[in-house]
Order: sequence, then structure tokens, then C-alpha cells
Amino acid sequence: MTLMEILDAFTFYGLDIMLLAALTTLCVQILKISLLKKCQKKILTFLPFIVGCLFYGAYTVLYNMDFRILVTSYVDVMEHGFSVGALSTIIYVWYEQFIRGKKGQSATEGVIATLIEGYVPTDAVEDAAARIADAIQKDVTGDGAVKATDILKEYCGEDMQEKDIKLLSRLIIETLAHMNAA
Repeated sequence: MTLMEILDAFTFYGLDIMLLAALTTLCVQILKISLLKKCQKKILTFLPFIVGCLFYGAYTVLYNMDFRILVTSYVDVMEHGFSVGALSTIIYVWYEQFIRGKKGQSATEGVIATLIEGYVPTDAVEDAAARIADAIQKDVTGDGAVKATDILKEYCGEDMQEKDIKLLSRLIIETLAHMNAA
């Protein structure tokens, strides 16, 4: 797509789509932090599109003051709702890439964060990774897996068994050992 095609898409859909996309982005982030903390990332990928379709449907009903439009023009509503979701996703990516201040994450914290992602709630991954990395770095007894297990117990949900947490802790230690050896 050329720049002109992208600009044409925005002017075709209009300011209402952009405002609904911003609202969708905000709403999706609030849902991720509150109600959908433990939801899989694969499912959260579709959330902006679902919320975008719902918001656009509500907007269409309010704009036309007629519920029947959802049935008579459902293709148009779904198309514009999908556009809201797509623009919402773009807004979120822009936010993550250019605006959000990332903490200075070390390579160790990055590896740990990758390993614990999916086991620890999304909003706590960076914090848990930093705590585990700090505990392992300060460990002089050589028993970093136990400290990592204790930290993971604080973050992991009740649906994760203790033996799985211990295995994850060992995996972290082994991965870091191989990373440092290389």
C-alpha cells in the first residue's frame, strides 16, 4: 500500500472510525488489565475487532436511531467495525513502539520474561522477571531455582501446580546457565 492509499482509507471511513478506534484501544487495555488478566494472548488478539464491531454497531444505532439497521446493513456495520478494530490494533502498536517507556530490561530479564509469559499474568511479567533475575544474581548459595520458585508462586495462578512451577524454575536456571556459558 502506498501512503496515498492509506490516507484514502482513513478519509473514506472518517473521523468517527478514528475516535471509535481510540475508544476501543482504551477499552481493550482496561479489559486486559482487569477482567481478562489470565486470558490467553491468542484470544486477546481478536478482542479489538470484537469490541470494535460492538462499538460501531452501537454508534450506528445511536446515529440512525433505529435498531433495524443492524439487520438491514449488517455487512456495512461489520466492515466498519472491523476497520475500527484494525485501527485500534495499529494505535496500540504505535503506542507500544513509540510512546510507552520501556524499562531498561537486561538480556537475563528478557529471557526470563519470555519463559514465564503465559504462566504469569501479562501485566506482571516484567516485574516477575526482574525479581527473579535479581534473586538469581544475588544468590550465593547456588540454589536460585528455589528462590525463583518462591517468586513464581506469588505470581502464578492457583490453576498451576507446584511441580509445574518447580519445573519452570529449573528451566529458567538451565536456560540462564546455557546462555552464560555461550
